[in-house]
Amino acid sequence: MYRKRITLICALMFLSMALFLIPNTDAEVALTGNSAHIHLNMKEMDDLSPETWGDNTREAIKENPPQSYENDPTGVLGRTREWKDVGTWTAVNGNVLDLGLSGPVKFNIWWRETDQGQDDSYDAQVQYRFRLNIDGQDAAYYTDEESGGTHECAQSKPCEWTGQVGNINISSAPKGTIFDIEIEYWSFSDIEIYYDNTSFDSGVAFAADAIKFGQSNINGQVVSFDFVQAWDTDPKEAVDGNYIRLIVDGVGLNNTLQRSGYPIIEDGAEYQLNGTKITSTKITWYIEDEYAKIDQSIISFSLTKKSSASAPPINVKALDIIGPGGVGSSEDDKGLLGLPGFNSILTIFSIIFISFCRREV
Repeated sequence: MYRKRITLICALMFLSMALFLIPNTDAEVALTGNSAHIHLNMKEMDDLSPETWGDNTREAIKENPPQSYENDPTGVLGRTREWKDVGTWTAVNGNVLDLGLSGPVKFNIWWRETDQGQDDSYDAQVQYRFRLNIDGQDAAYYTDEESGGTHECAQSKPCEWTGQVGNINISSAPKGTIFDIEIEYWSFSDIEIYYDNTSFDSGVAFAADAIKFGQSNINGQVVSFDFVQAWDTDPKEAVDGNYIRLIVDGVGLNNTLQRSGYPIIEDGAEYQLNGTKITSTKITWYIEDEYAKIDQSIISFSLTKKSSASAPPINVKALDIIGPGGVGSSEDDKGLLGLPGFNSILTIFSIIFISFCRREV
């Protein structure tokens, strides 16, 4: 009898110690993410943001910059031109994460010569000046002047102008940094510019560690992942536009064709970043094909159109960022009291208990 009591006490002590030794699979999951190009789009109200409208039918904003040419009243010199401001676009809502920055810096703008300009006898011969400012400091500057190249777009649809510099003068941007771009042009004819829709994503791109990935989870036919972004954008726009999507068996899922309720966009896990606790965003897809190789799925992340040369999508294998217990795990697998492994420990304890009861009989 005495030995039985001692054994049961030891078993209870084993159970108590095991509860404390069970690892917390949700703790200390690190955020990952390398530097990649992010595109800041010129938006309405002179805003600047990586967000792109998910509605691909939304019309672009069209503006006519101030006229930059003058006709020689004598008729001898024809037209002369001078530099005019196109405008300044500023990221009103600053970055919420500390960023590392690097080049190249890629400027782009969609434009065309106006119908009236195409009817006159002058070629536009457009040239641009672009400047990226970070907290009021000159971070990058590009102009066509030195190259001597000029541009024409005498057609019904806009053309894309691009300019690139290899370096950026500022290597870091703490939380709350203000980014803006200044644009100038000159031309021998009237032009119009286009921006702020899916097709005409005028703006600037540079490399930054602005996107951080948390953990992914694969459970049956459901795949999810967490992410944190430096600028406050609406992830629904990126999902609606298929900029953030899942690639399964080499085919990108169309988010609009997901079963009702999917993809799910919600708050994800909390992560530690630069000493601050931050709540991630979680996106969950449902894969209809039960034979698909879901464990080989790829998360394709972008905030702009997939064909963008300035900021191509970031592709991450779901298994590369899988969280602890992230394959096949579900709420039912966590055991009693929500503790993973508790059922196994309880089973061992029960076997010990039953074995001694049988011995007493």
